[in-house]
Amino acid sequence: MGGDESTMNPKELQSLIANGENERVEFKTGNMSPEVIAKTVCAFLNREGGRLLLGVSDRGRLAGVADADLLTRSIESQLPSLISPPALWTVDRMRVEGRDIVIVEASEGMDKPYVTGGAIYFRRGERIVPANRNEISELIQNRADASQRWERRIAMGAEQVDLDDKLIQETTRMAVKSQRWQGSPNDIEGFLHALGLVSFGGVTNAALLLFGKQPSRLLPQARVRLLVLPEGKTGNQYSLDKTFDACVLQIAEQIPAALEAHAGGVASRFPEKNWQREDRSLYPITALREGVMNALVHRDYDANGSITISLLPDSLQISNPGALPHGLTPADLKRDHPSVPRNPDIAHVFFLRGLIEKIGRGTQRILARVSYL
Repeated sequence: MGGDESTMNPKELQSLIANGENERVEFKTGNMSPEVIAKTVCAFLNREGGRLLLGVSDRGRLAGVADADLLTRSIESQLPSLISPPALWTVDRMRVEGRDIVIVEASEGMDKPYVTGGAIYFRRGERIVPANRNEISELIQNRADASQRWERRIAMGAEQVDLDDKLIQETTRMAVKSQRWQGSPNDIEGFLHALGLVSFGGVTNAALLLFGKQPSRLLPQARVRLLVLPEGKTGNQYSLDKTFDACVLQIAEQIPAALEAHAGGVASRFPEKNWQREDRSLYPITALREGVMNALVHRDYDANGSITISLLPDSLQISNPGALPHGLTPADLKRDHPSVPRNPDIAHVFFLRGLIEKIGRGTQRILARVSYL
């Protein structure tokens, strides 16, 4: 969640600063009120996303912030009420050369236009300006297009009674505790409306997928299959063939335990320069978790088929139906790349529950965890 130590390392941060400000990067120093920060975040949300580095001068000098913890808590507690509609953003802090830098990152918003202080802000080059009439018209059109995406469609045949109120209330309480939700922890109806999970009296596909008591009844593509194949894909034996058909929030809790039981074990080796044996997990659980969460959150649920996790004698594969979001290539996933959330409503709820932490860096985190293998 916001406030964690950044996954960006100091070298990457210094490289980002050295490249200077642009449409997706802004520096700020001095007295940075949440209202000023909200304008920048809104401008990023209304364009292609970006990063705001607090404690860096316009010329790229590391100035630092006086109290990074206080500033981080202030942003986390106040920004949600300053930006409408609700958006996905993160706030991190990093210490570089003895100075604290706070990083606020926002991906491109899917529910444009985003408003703060009664105005719509736009990122034009290195400047933040009120959007003009043509830009506002374009943002509104994008909002209309967003309403047609799969997760926002009404789940035909489903009603609010088909949702697990206990799970929803648990989520609202977590959101209140993390200061990401300003309403009452008992206001289930308000929470669902604020996140766009109910519309015109019906529940959306995202709501049923996230909180449904039995979502696979209407959404069979929501199932996840776990296969353990001791002889590989060409063999006829299955040590395990298990299907998870609960809602994705519950599946996100069930799969890690199953993987730990079947993908556990230790890989041992003797380094060339050391006689001391090194024992490491065969598959880093943190990397597996990132892979599973990415599949659950970012898959194309409009496509047929289900997520399949296959444990083979020499590898573990996570098969996710659908192509990459437009504009992304497999090579992009290995480096810093813009976040293109296919299902921002689903991603937002996973974020509120602490199941995902950052934006657009899941594949990089996976590679970092397995680089030693």
